[in-house]
Amino acid sequence: MYPCSNPELVGAVSKAGGLGVLQPVTLTYVFGYDFREGIRAIRRVSDRPIGMNALIEASSDTYRRRMEAWIDIALEEGVRFFITSLGKPRWVVDRVASVGGVVYHDVTERKWAEKAVESGVQGLIAVNRRAGGHAGPLSAERVLDEVGDLGLPVVCAGGIGTPDEFAAALRMGYAGVQMGTRFIATNECQ
Repeated sequence: MYPCSNPELVGAVSKAGGLGVLQPVTLTYVFGYDFREGIRAIRRVSDRPIGMNALIEASSDTYRRRMEAWIDIALEEGVRFFITSLGKPRWVVDRVASVGGVVYHDVTERKWAEKAVESGVQGLIAVNRRAGGHAGPLSAERVLDEVGDLGLPVVCAGGIGTPDEFAAALRMGYAGVQMGTRFIATNECQ
């Protein structure tokens, strides 16, 4: 979650039983950490699993090389769950699979989900119209209808801020939820 994924927040989410997800641009540019040291700062808060958000759009070779380096460092530091977005994730899946890691991909509609499935991802994050950041055009129900038959777990992203909304997403058929904006109100978010 750009720009709010500071080490204290990511670590607190994992410590509480969720899966805190670090955002490398936030960690390095917003909070000024060397990437490896930022991961280690998260580990000082919690030794529970964490994930990494890898925005993989391909408009810049420099950015791509930087993301490749960040993924390699994350793997060296024991990160095994990755969320990719805005690109074809095959290269991330191949890199992460070599150490037994898992990749889920952000999707907003079926055509992007099919490309992700072709790339070998293990799950989909269904980004609906209530999501912050790069929200999709569809409701949570509609995006699940579009991608739910592809044989992968689907996680709901967008519009979840209460226990009732969490339970409603699970009743719809989602395997879980991804939350971001709700955490801005926490003490751990800087």
